[in-house]
Amino acid sequence: MVATAARGTIGRKSSGDGPNRTIRKPSTRPGDGDRISALPDDIIHIIFRSLPFHDAVKTSVLSKRWRSTWTTTTTHLAFDGNIGKPFHDTLYFTSFVRSIRTRFTSPNVKRFHVTNLTYYEFVRSKLDSCLSFVKERNVEEIRLWLSTRFLCGLPASLYCFSSLVSLEVSSCRFSLDGTISWPRLKVLSFERVVLSEDVLKGIFMASPLLESLKLCECSSLKNIIIDATSLKELVLVAINYFNVKKIWAPHLLSLRVSGDWWPISQFRLDDVSSLVEAQLDFVFHTDVVNDDIRTDDMRIRREFVKELFEKLRGVRTITINGWCLQALSVLEMEEAPSLLSKCQNLILHAGVSQWDLPGIAYMLRSSQCLEKLDILLTGDCCPKLELDEESKERFNFDEEDFLCSRKGSFQHLAENLKRVEIAGSEAHSSGSKYLHALIKFILGDIHLCWRR
Repeated sequence: MVATAARGTIGRKSSGDGPNRTIRKPSTRPGDGDRISALPDDIIHIIFRSLPFHDAVKTSVLSKRWRSTWTTTTTHLAFDGNIGKPFHDTLYFTSFVRSIRTRFTSPNVKRFHVTNLTYYEFVRSKLDSCLSFVKERNVEEIRLWLSTRFLCGLPASLYCFSSLVSLEVSSCRFSLDGTISWPRLKVLSFERVVLSEDVLKGIFMASPLLESLKLCECSSLKNIIIDATSLKELVLVAINYFNVKKIWAPHLLSLRVSGDWWPISQFRLDDVSSLVEAQLDFVFHTDVVNDDIRTDDMRIRREFVKELFEKLRGVRTITINGWCLQALSVLEMEEAPSLLSKCQNLILHAGVSQWDLPGIAYMLRSSQCLEKLDILLTGDCCPKLELDEESKERFNFDEEDFLCSRKGSFQHLAENLKRVEIAGSEAHSSGSKYLHALIKFILGDIHLCWRR
């Protein structure tokens, strides 16, 4: 708030023996002492609608005029609980619900967020009450992130929302016990939600406008079958465990895979023939005990990545992290045939070390239509390859000799590649010489845009 206090003014008459001090009286015009309150109502309402919910509520103590303004202007209701303080959370949430039900009179609610709420069974009625309340006010966005040891059932009132455009849910069980109806839903995010193929199919049928689906650690889902023509983006995130085996999505345009994946989580791309963008930002973990398992680990990685890229051969924009590049490095050092792709935009998140450089070479010689190359230097943050002694010897190479030996496979770069951008300064701790060799090699054929 900006406020001005009335101040005395000192004047001096042109005549008289001494100064004659006069005090200007404070103005009694409304708003002189509070410039924000003097603003038109429309402007004040815009300000309140832009404030976070808790800040908007706090303004009620600043001015009598504002005491109930938040109840009529706020369109974003948010409760953020504190993990580790369940007693405080539940009392706070009960008070939050009571205040909303008795004082909030705004005809519309755009967003309703409940995050980090420690969930107990007796909280269900309060949560249902809130959901019914915002449903009556045509809520468009709901975020329901619960903190609970046991997955709770998704509130029944959430299954039918005609106004809902975006829904984020965590730590719930989803079933088809009730009728699902989300006719306007476009964005859906599930984290630690129990799903099945039938439930997913039911969601697609109930959401004809759904465009984006995010599944994070939904371990119960075995196969992801997407025949909905509206869905264009799929995001898969594994944190501890993800057991998806097959992805069938012929109409999908964008696929992103991230997180920590394990051998049991080897997914297979069945039909993703419409993909134009793919982002591979995951790490594939295995437990290495001895050299036999290490050798098997390399084989699993190699075959997994090889099959993955076979399915992405028609994708125009591909983003790859350091782990995937290292896995491709194994293929390159084993002189595996390149999988020719139609990639036009290649984005690499890597440290450009001896472990990454062969993988970069593999992607460059595979991408026959490449027009733009972006390299984001990420530093030494990716797990190293677990290699047997024979494979380790292959990675003892001179970087410039290595690139020159592959020069015959890069003729297409001079013809098609139009722009290269290298961003960031976090090169691998011992890998700057590999980065310099790569830059030197590229400068021999194309224009380089160097950006820090």
